[in-house]
Amino acid sequence: MLTRHILAKGQIVIPKTIRDMLGINEGDEVVIEVEKDKIILLKKESVVDIFSEVCAKGSKKISMDEIKRELETRYGEDPSCM
Repeated sequence: MLTRHILAKGQIVIPKTIRDMLGINEGDEVVIEVEKDKIILLKKESVVDIFSEVCAKGSKKISMDEIKRELETRYGEDPSCM
């Protein structure tokens, strides 16, 4: 477990080792979730990555509805997360 101090503007620094493990780079977006007394940070996947995963599931034809359902499953109905 790592601990970090909260900076003046409420910022924290994610250690480089963790950023490297998760493939988080400068400019990437993260999704912030609150679950009871926990803050959860998730690397936001690109639509291209999600599309590639859906394609790899074996369907020959993929509808936009399938893509939208997958996005909603991962990010809920908050359009700012898509």
